[in-house]
Amino acid sequence: MSVDPLCRLTHWHWERRFDAITLAFPAARMNDHPGGRGQASSSRKTYFYINSPRGRPFPEQELIELDRAGYTVVLSRVAIESAPPYVPASARAELCALLRRVAPGELLVVLELAALGCSARDVLSTVTQCRKAKIAIRCVELGGADLTARPEPQAIKALRAIVNMEQAVRSQRSASSLKTARQNGRPTGRPASLSSGDQHRIVHALRKGDSVSEVARRFGTSRQTVMRVRSHRLAAE
Repeated sequence: MSVDPLCRLTHWHWERRFDAITLAFPAARMNDHPGGRGQASSSRKTYFYINSPRGRPFPEQELIELDRAGYTVVLSRVAIESAPPYVPASARAELCALLRRVAPGELLVVLELAALGCSARDVLSTVTQCRKAKIAIRCVELGGADLTARPEPQAIKALRAIVNMEQAVRSQRSASSLKTARQNGRPTGRPASLSSGDQHRIVHALRKGDSVSEVARRFGTSRQTVMRVRSHRLAAE
């Protein structure tokens, strides 16, 4: 869902009163940061990204949660999306558009880590992208620490450890499957691009004096493949 229809509400903010959420027009511009109500706004703008896979027409509950976390939400700086959890950050149109809009030194706030990607690796990629662009990220779910800060916060260190563990498990599983396949006599690696008959004809053509390039063109393959076939055949003899 695009935030464009909400742009006319640029100067409005959400304010809690008597446990109810009402739209109030501020007498003066308020601070975007937690604990900043009633103070002059800093020059740094705060943007918000809300991904609500349930596809509600307006994320009232999410805005209430941001308000409870201490943020004054300017609706023209909110990007709202309904992307399923498995969709990577690079395929979330509203998130990508918002990241292009946020300037260096400004702040992006999300409610949960899953808003930044579909996996630990994807979230790390988004955080790294924002760090390079000098965009700060705060996640309400993790207590509001800047995820792009140096040294890295514990949450990012934990994510990095999970990514490394998953990579090690994948490598070990792949090696184990390859070993089992070889033990059972199953072929491993890429299937041969040339049949046994073609390989025999390539070697025969080379022995007749045809050049490697000419043979490669004739059989529609690369020079490297022709030379590899020649080497294997000679080694077999």
